[in-house]
Amino acid sequence: MFDRLRSIMSAGTILGYFLQAVPAACAAGLIYALIRAVAAKWSGRRAEWRKEIIRLLFTCYLTGLVSLVVLPANFWLGFFDGVFLGWWDELLPIFRAGGFNLVPTLWKALSGELTIGNWVKTMLIGNTAMFLPLGFFLPFVTERVDRRNILVAAIVIPAALELLQTVFGRSFDVDDLICNGVGIAAGFFVGLAVKRGGKKSRSR
Repeated sequence: MFDRLRSIMSAGTILGYFLQAVPAACAAGLIYALIRAVAAKWSGRRAEWRKEIIRLLFTCYLTGLVSLVVLPANFWLGFFDGVFLGWWDELLPIFRAGGFNLVPTLWKALSGELTIGNWVKTMLIGNTAMFLPLGFFLPFVTERVDRRNILVAAIVIPAALELLQTVFGRSFDVDDLICNGVGIAAGFFVGLAVKRGGKKSRSR
């Protein structure tokens, strides 16, 4: 069973990376649920289950996202190899110096330095879609981000993650910065529309 899962995880596909992050995301969700359950019991307050479920999902998503975009590539695959196969020697160091790519792919394509093939398109679309849920959740989990400052959040959040990547042996990539920001902004306005639509339906 593990051999089958490992082959999928190591294939370099979206499904493979997703499966690598699932255990950490589920563990974070379980810890969050236990903490909130204990807090609700001690406070004696009735839990708002709709909000709690949204926050639980956000916790799971955020943990999985950080696992994929900040930690070294295939970190969890190496970790699972160590746990199940004893291959700890193949686990790369967590902290390593990364690099910087400050030239957008579009500029490279226009200058003839790079051809935008299927892999590049998949990477750009994937980096946008990966951050759509982050933007979508924001209207439901915080009041501090609104229509006036969402563009700031869409710049600051990806920039912080990209800078963290350089500490964990990955690269600061301007393409990721742009795509992640677009994903957050687009997801936010979708989430905001859904939230307002839900309020209107409940008020009728």
